[in-house]
Amino acid sequence: MTDTYGAGCFDEFLWIFAQGASNGHLDIAEQTGQMRSLLRGKVVPGLGPVLEEYRAESGDLVQWGVTDNADLLAWIPAGDPDHWPTVIIQAGRLGAVVTARSSADTVLGLLTGALRVPFFPDDFPSERPSFSPDPYH
Repeated sequence: MTDTYGAGCFDEFLWIFAQGASNGHLDIAEQTGQMRSLLRGKVVPGLGPVLEEYRAESGDLVQWGVTDNADLLAWIPAGDPDHWPTVIIQAGRLGAVVTARSSADTVLGLLTGALRVPFFPDDFPSERPSFSPDPYH
């Protein structure tokens, strides 16, 4: 997905990271490190059993996106990397949603409305979702 679009924002809400992005706020490695520090030792309702199912810990997660509301999107690195499931962690660590979809399929599902996240705003996605590339790229 980032080979096609690069880092940037879908529908003025969902930010996608890329490896080596010139904007550190959109760099996978930098943001993953920050997310792991944030989650270290914290309890996220609903996340523990999911991670146990995949034999993973919060320190294993790889963050690939964020929303304007600070919800985190991360891969659970289990199995074939092309098929890593995604966990969407609500801002404030109040809840989590897991999907077995790839990141590209997750974004497509979110933008078409086929994948609904209960803590995302009702006006997302818009009727005509758009993409804005990283202005610093």
